[in-house]
Amino acid sequence: MDWPSLVRKYVWDEEKTPYLVRSDRLTPGQVRSELFVYALLLAILASVVLVVALAGAGSVGPLASPGVAPYAFTILAGAIVLGVSGHPAAAGYCATAPLAVGLGSGLGVLRPGMAAGEALVLLAFSVLWLGYAARTVRIARRLRGRN
Repeated sequence: MDWPSLVRKYVWDEEKTPYLVRSDRLTPGQVRSELFVYALLLAILASVVLVVALAGAGSVGPLASPGVAPYAFTILAGAIVLGVSGHPAAAGYCATAPLAVGLGSGLGVLRPGMAAGEALVLLAFSVLWLGYAARTVRIARRLRGRN
């Protein structure tokens, strides 16, 4: 068995998963595919956060801030709009999610009593996520510029 060819065949397809290709070199099909996958993953994440926040709404639950549930709902709506239309405003709004995660973890708003290591991991993840969110904004602007 040739593992590298299997990974390339099933995980990495140059046409459908062009995540290392610069945003200005993407074809229209690649742009739509990348925006759809990002919006789908963001919608799943926002749905999970929304359910967890609503489950602990009556008390100081896992997500203590009262603004988490409404914000997660708006991010879910923005992800749906981004996935369906690829609108740059939706991409811009969805790009605020990593900022919220980074600020929330840094300030201890998301979960009081979070260990410093956990907060640093979330902060590092949110910085990487913010970089990719900026890419999706560029891609959405490019898609809108073509239409």
